[in-house]
Amino acid sequence: MDQLIRRNQLAALGAGQPSLPRVPRQARGRERVEVILDAAAQLIAEEGLAAVTMHTLARRAQTSIGSMYHFFPDRLSVLKALCDRHHLAVNGLNRQVQGLAPSTWQDLPPTRLMQLLATPYIEYMQRHPDFFPLMHGQPTSDNDDAFIQTLRGVLEVRLPGLDESKRDAYATMMHAVAAGALHVAFQLTPRKMDFYLAEIPRVLGAYLAEIEAAAAP
Repeated sequence: MDQLIRRNQLAALGAGQPSLPRVPRQARGRERVEVILDAAAQLIAEEGLAAVTMHTLARRAQTSIGSMYHFFPDRLSVLKALCDRHHLAVNGLNRQVQGLAPSTWQDLPPTRLMQLLATPYIEYMQRHPDFFPLMHGQPTSDNDDAFIQTLRGVLEVRLPGLDESKRDAYATMMHAVAAGALHVAFQLTPRKMDFYLAEIPRVLGAYLAEIEAAAAP
């Protein structure tokens, strides 16, 4: 039953059902919103999504319940705002990775390249332990598409003669391998998440090496 409730909550976030938070106009209000979101992230990391209630969050953020409702009409709007903050951060990581020079993609060995591409995301997830409890199970986003596009670019640079349909399929598969591994890790062995995060670049590197070997004349 708890899992069903959680899935419904996450579906609500993805569908945009929560009431919209109030956008503060003054710096002081924006700072207060960030404090509330930080407190929500801490609660999720320590106790899970169910721990986030408006009253509990007000106590953790050391703010009045009236101030809470001034900025957020309900708990789902808090969770939605926290999701949006993660999406924005990951979008910045995508731009960072896409800004790497193509020569970097071309010259590195496969596993080293995958480590370079994955490290910004891995470090972000390790710094934000609320990420998986909050974002797991949500619909795919533009950020997923952006990462797949990055992988397509890598393959285009390293294997310029590769058929476009194969390049698209390989890039989608690489993303699916990474996302699937994290899904399994969070569902079955969340305490070993760091192990999975460290191993994913090795797996993707081995897959890329196999693609390149098969494409060699």
